[in-house]
Amino acid sequence: MLGRRTVLLRLFGVAGAALGVAALFPLRSLGPTPGNALRRTAWRAGSRATVDGRPVRASELQRGTVLTVFPEGAERPEDSATLLIRVDPDELRLPPERAEWAPEGLVAYSKICTHVGCPVGLYRETTHELLCPCHQSTFDVLRGARPVFGPATRSLPQLPITIDDEGYVVAISDYTEPVGPSFWNRER
Repeated sequence: MLGRRTVLLRLFGVAGAALGVAALFPLRSLGPTPGNALRRTAWRAGSRATVDGRPVRASELQRGTVLTVFPEGAERPEDSATLLIRVDPDELRLPPERAEWAPEGLVAYSKICTHVGCPVGLYRETTHELLCPCHQSTFDVLRGARPVFGPATRSLPQLPITIDDEGYVVAISDYTEPVGPSFWNRER
């Protein structure tokens, strides 16, 4: 014969276990974890820069020209949108380890703002600044796209590029740091 106290304790235990199992279903419905997907883009070593699927030759860009380019053949290029800009190579003030990533004054920066992920796309040629229209973060193109105004605290990542033997703009590798908002970079 079971006492009231024992029955109540068992009922509370069963109810607690049922609530624990029920809590797992909403977590499972969130889908798989992204893993490293937020730290990589579609750019790879040898990927040609393209506009509307057409490879871009370095000779097509004059000083002050800005193009939004994507890696050739990328299936989901949303995170790979890149601004390709030609500036006077003598005016560039990049960190020494990134100087060779700007052949003939061509620099490539992520188009995804490091504040909240809006598309950066307004270029002020006279001041060599990129502007994010969402919250007015402003980035200095000549100095590694570092933020000079607004809420962004991190530079736009620079894509390592070169010019191949046929004159096309190609990536040396993927971005060396995650693109997009800074909160993606927090360690767990």
